[in-house]
Amino acid sequence: MKKVLLFALIFAAISSFTIIRQDKPPILVKANAVSYLYGSKALQTEGSVTKQNGNFMRFSGPATMEWSIQVPTAGTYEVRLNHSVKTAADGNSVSIAAGSSIVNYTLVATQGVFGGGSYERILLKDKLELKAGTQQLTLTVPATANGPVMDLRAVELVPVAGKAAIEADERQAIGSRASTDWLAKAGYGLMFHYTSQSVSRDGSKLPYETAIDQFDVNKYADMVEQTGAKYVIFTIGHAQQYCPAPIASWEKAHPGMTTKRDLIAEIATALNKKNIKLMLYMHSLGTGNFGKVDNYEFYKTFTDILKEFGDRYKDKIAGYWFDCWYQIFEGYPDIPIQDFFKACKTGNKDRIICLNSWIYPAVSPWQEYWAGETTSPVALPKNGTIERGAGMGLRYQSLLIMEPYWVQDKAAMPPPRFTAEQLSKYISECMLQGGAVTINMGIYQDGTVDEKALQVMRDVAAKIRK
Repeated sequence: MKKVLLFALIFAAISSFTIIRQDKPPILVKANAVSYLYGSKALQTEGSVTKQNGNFMRFSGPATMEWSIQVPTAGTYEVRLNHSVKTAADGNSVSIAAGSSIVNYTLVATQGVFGGGSYERILLKDKLELKAGTQQLTLTVPATANGPVMDLRAVELVPVAGKAAIEADERQAIGSRASTDWLAKAGYGLMFHYTSQSVSRDGSKLPYETAIDQFDVNKYADMVEQTGAKYVIFTIGHAQQYCPAPIASWEKAHPGMTTKRDLIAEIATALNKKNIKLMLYMHSLGTGNFGKVDNYEFYKTFTDILKEFGDRYKDKIAGYWFDCWYQIFEGYPDIPIQDFFKACKTGNKDRIICLNSWIYPAVSPWQEYWAGETTSPVALPKNGTIERGAGMGLRYQSLLIMEPYWVQDKAAMPPPRFTAEQLSKYISECMLQGGAVTINMGIYQDGTVDEKALQVMRDVAAKIRK
């Protein structure tokens, strides 16, 4: 009986200690750029750590995570933790080791616009000495840890010998940015997820191109004008990669998913006449066929599309809102982001872009404004930007949703999530600090919106645009 009980206790202890081993090639550690060790790329995890939606690792107690790395030349590396700690229990710490070199860090609560526990990129005090060759790098949360410990996005290695080049690239990126003053002056705008999933008011759904042909641009522009919005972000591609214009490069990448009517040009013209700028949303994973092609082909497909858009629309398109870039940089770490940035400026050097990294710190300095996928109001900017965590150093732009979802794929619309008073207060406070707020509104296939939500925005306009 005692043997059975002992076996049961041992089995219970073992079963609570998860071990995951994966056959993955070594991660190349770069000599002149930052190298990112994502949890999903780990060779082995052991203990109280699990992968979560959003590609981060949740440490709830003692655990280890191990990566296989390939170091071409021995050198000294700074270590950054891209992580979230909501409440730091006394004594909770992590160690990061490679061979005999080890860095220890006592965890503290992270901060940012999402409040306590926001993701931050923290530079650790000590450095790692990495030998040349293939080796293992291990992150350890000790047996004394009290959960929850932290959520980890990545361990980042910064080569000391390459810091001058990294910092020069960042200065060049910042110096290459177009002005975002107009965005701050605009104060607020609207986003519309008009997609192949959008439905009519009765819940029926026309074929995408038929719906595009029937879209009343002038009525749509008049509606936007009533809201007081000074810019619109209109969706190009989403769950399905449809483009409401005859773009040859898009048709090449996504056969049969373009239209004869150029709705983009017509909307831009109608809005511009009312002094309202047009920006475009792109679902970047789908646009470049992420996961179906290699790093180069993804970049080539995407930039061919951007160059054709730029040559076709020029200053009619004031900016882009690019989704999914925290996933793209994880999957394609060698994408030539500076060249991508330049392609975005084709036909309009003043066009501004964001690379959505969701709740995580920015994936690259080669962008102008924060994507701000917040859904609800968050902490205010200071002097137009963000001091810590997600969006740090970028123009503040917070993206809210009027309905509890992005796409209107059902007939009935729920009541607005915000009152005019709530929105006006947040927008006014953001404007005083040089930030902007975008509100995503549900839209039907005919280009109309819910009257209740529209009235909220009319009331906002009355308060803000006096």
